[in-house]
Amino acid sequence: MTVATRADNLQLVANNLQEHLRADVPSGEFFQVRCAVKNHQLMILTQHPQGVVVDTENIFTVLKEALSFNSREYQQEKIDIFLRVVGVKLPYAKRSLTLEKQYDVENISQVEENFSVPDSSALTYSPILEASDDSSNLLQITDKPDNLESKLVGFNPKLMVLAVIGVMVTATLGGAYIATRPCLITKCNQLKTAEYLNNSYGELVSKINSKQDLARLQRKLDSATINLRQISRLSPYSQQSKQLSLSLSNFSEEIQQVFTAFQAAQIAEQKSKTPASNLKQLQDRRRLWRQAISPLEAINRNSELYRLAQEKLRSYRTNLEAVNTQLQKEDRYTRKITSAKAVAIVAEKRQATAKSLKDWQKVEATWQVAVNALNSIPAKSPAYSDAQKLISEYKPPLLAAKNRNTRELMAAKTYKQAVNAISLARRYERQNQWTAAVTNWQTAVSSAKQIATSSSYSVEADKLIAPATVSLQQAREKLQVATRIQKTRSDLERTCSGEIPVCTYIMGSQGITVRISPDYEQSLQDSLIEASTQRDTSIIDGVNNHLQILQQALEAISDNADVPLIVYDAQGNVIYERTLN
Repeated sequence: MTVATRADNLQLVANNLQEHLRADVPSGEFFQVRCAVKNHQLMILTQHPQGVVVDTENIFTVLKEALSFNSREYQQEKIDIFLRVVGVKLPYAKRSLTLEKQYDVENISQVEENFSVPDSSALTYSPILEASDDSSNLLQITDKPDNLESKLVGFNPKLMVLAVIGVMVTATLGGAYIATRPCLITKCNQLKTAEYLNNSYGELVSKINSKQDLARLQRKLDSATINLRQISRLSPYSQQSKQLSLSLSNFSEEIQQVFTAFQAAQIAEQKSKTPASNLKQLQDRRRLWRQAISPLEAINRNSELYRLAQEKLRSYRTNLEAVNTQLQKEDRYTRKITSAKAVAIVAEKRQATAKSLKDWQKVEATWQVAVNALNSIPAKSPAYSDAQKLISEYKPPLLAAKNRNTRELMAAKTYKQAVNAISLARRYERQNQWTAAVTNWQTAVSSAKQIATSSSYSVEADKLIAPATVSLQQAREKLQVATRIQKTRSDLERTCSGEIPVCTYIMGSQGITVRISPDYEQSLQDSLIEASTQRDTSIIDGVNNHLQILQQALEAISDNADVPLIVYDAQGNVIYERTLN
């Protein structure tokens, strides 16, 4: 057998096996079969897309039955069958088998009935698979009488009988072979079927409503192609059968292209029923949709399958666009995660060296940028779980930075409050407003002491406490003095006032100076003159008593103020003087 014939036979075997799988196995249209011979051993590779449910034992059983029925040239040869997933290099299952030899019982029985051969075991039956030019030439050879006569000299009658039997058996078997070969001497129904499928292909395609219809049409085309290839080269229909076989094969390949697209689309649709959990799953779905689109785009505009291909293409491209859109989003989310990691590294470095309020504000803001970027990733995204893990890592340092920043802000505010209080206290001191000065010095000291030792303001605050405390004490002393002076003024004002003003007063650095008012002095003189005229001593006692009370009040005021006291009459003469002990 030539190499070309061997290759044709392998393709025939593969087509037959694929037809049996489509007919006898659920989801059989998704299986592809390839055959090869290595070291005179037939190897069969059966593959299917990922996601197809496979009953391994059923697959091996169907293939074995198909081989036993259709592949007699491989009988008594070891055959290896492999199962694998498309795109995976190594198979996941293997079965080795040897087909038992099958005999044509009917023909052998007829031979035994017509001929009785003494030693039948010496006869060897070798069926002719295909007539060759040499065999046809042998049929045309005839012996001339003289040659025949010379060949009969010394012949053995028994051998002659055996020879005649051999010729008759050969002729009988050869005739049987010729009679059974399609389209050789019988009607060529195979050709009629093929012509019908070839001529009606467009109409048959237009009636397709489902993948099952398409699968049935492909099985018919493949079956017709197999039958055409069985037509002998000796048949007058040989050339026509080859042309039809090529045409039907092209139709079948187109259908196979569509099936390949359907298979990829079906797997993609199944995977799309559940949300993708990672970026790789989305990339796999994009690859599947591209695998579904590519074969359909290759369908020629003039092909009968073009309309069906275009209908599916619109749907598949929409799905691919949706996956691409999601991938673009996921790419952005992935970049956000990468960016957040980079920002977190910067935040860690800033946090390690932060000292001032500005430093801690930058630390908090940097951590917040990283967390905000991760928070923007939605829960439906495959990147969501990674984002949440990073958020759980970044939140503790972010919270620590926020707390530290809050402490620094409070420290800054308190420090500023202390500084402002010191400034106000000094201003009030210049204005001799000692009450306000004391209040602000107290605020300054209290605020400085409130600043936490862990704050960056603690050192500066410590520098304020000691001088502010001294200034507070001084202000309190001056406030006491000012309070006494104010009270002295109030007492003097109350003592010197009346219906007739009793006196006027001046408070200076030298003490208290009181001057009896002329009206009051005149009033006293009038009272004394009246008492002298009326010789009323009670009036004189009243005047003296009043003057004594005035003196005692002024002495008390001087004692309380702890300052000297001088009293003048209306003419400016000293009438009373009190000095400090």
